[in-house]
This record gives sequence, C-alpha cells and structure tokens, in this order.
Amino acid sequence: MREEVTQLRHRRAELFEADVLHIFNGQMMYDEFQSNALMGNADYVPFNEAMCVHPASKPIFDEAFIQLRAEGHQSSVESYRNIVIEPLQPLFEHHYNAIVLWFGEDVFCQMNLLTVLAYLEQSNYKGKVYLNSFRDDEFKVSQTELLLGSYLHVYEEVLLHQQKPSIDILPVMHQAIELHLSMLAEDNSVTKYIQNHADLSEGELVERLIAVFPTLGYGDLQYMERIRQVREV
Repeated sequence: MREEVTQLRHRRAELFEADVLHIFNGQMMYDEFQSNALMGNADYVPFNEAMCVHPASKPIFDEAFIQLRAEGHQSSVESYRNIVIEPLQPLFEHHYNAIVLWFGEDVFCQMNLLTVLAYLEQSNYKGKVYLNSFRDDEFKVSQTELLLGSYLHVYEEVLLHQQKPSIDILPVMHQAIELHLSMLAEDNSVTKYIQNHADLSEGELVERLIAVFPTLGYGDLQYMERIRQVREV
C-alpha cells in the first residue's frame, strides 16, 4: 500500500496539498493511512457508514437523515453523530479545491461512494473530484476524474426508491447497483446460503459469507443482522 500511494504522490503531488480533502471508505482504512502518515499536507476523513443496508432519505446528512439512519443501525442519534457525522466536519466546514474519494469496487463501497457523490452535488461543490478505485484483494489504485451532475438523481432512484438507474453511470457502480438491488429480494443468494447452512454457528457462518460473497463487501455487522433476520423467520 505504501508503495502504491508513494507512486500516486509522485504522479499527482498536487492532490496531497493542504487544499485537498481525501475521503476514505471507513475507519479502518483511515487509521491505516493515518498511522503510516501517507497523506502529505492534505486533510483526510473516514466515511463510517454502510449505505448498502437500511432506509435512506434526502437531504443527505440533515436531521431526518440522521434520525432515519440511526434507527436503521439500531443506534442512538448521539452515537450516530459521533461515528458518522463528526469525522466529516472538514467536508462540511471547509472549501477544498479538490476531493479525492478512496472507495473499492464492492457493493458496500459503491453505495457509500454514491452517497458521497450525491452529497457533493447537493452541496453544490464546484471543485475537482477524483475517484481512487481499488479492489480489496489487491491494492492497485486506478484514478479517475469524475464529473458531478447525475449522482443525486441516481441516489434517489437506487437508495430511496430501490430502482435501477435511468442514466449512464460508471460501469463498476452499475454492476454494484444491480447486485445491491438483487439483495433486496426475499430469496436472495445470501438468504439462501444462510438457510442451507443452518448447522453453522453465527460466527462460522459470518466467516463463510465474507469469503463466498466478496463482491458484496459486507462486514460482520451486516451479515449478523441478515443471519438473525433469516433465523427468526
């Protein structure tokens, strides 16, 4: 990882300066970059959400959104604010010339990415936006400059109305949305797997699911919730 980021800094040194914000998909990645002091003079924050599960709303990050997401995660509003909203304060409070988004290709990452892009449109952000995309099994970063203008509409279609996007988007995001929407069906592939492995403990089943469905990118919490929903029926 360090070597890959060093190469990025050599190619695009301007993206590691003080007027740039890097947004990471989650606390773990944020902590890893922070502990290795990889970001130069740039600011960086984690997006500690899992937009692939539970209802969403708009405007993104307003009081109704916070309340709805906290309820979905079975969390208090105060806890949600501390975990999700507070780390994002630099995004809310400062104007940056460029924003760099570090998100993987799985469903978990892509739904989070869609939400952040939709928020940038909602907030009328006018700077440059870059996506540093990668796969979790190999940290090879592909950098793309993104043009805002359609993501808020796609966010509404996909995460509010559970519909396929009506406009063209990044192929990797389109594939992730297809898979995300398939998971909303009662007889989805994860549900079937859980039903077919009733003999496994919750912990064993979580490990299996993470290994069997890498393109989802779900973590322990998302799978434990699914397992409990299926086994309660």
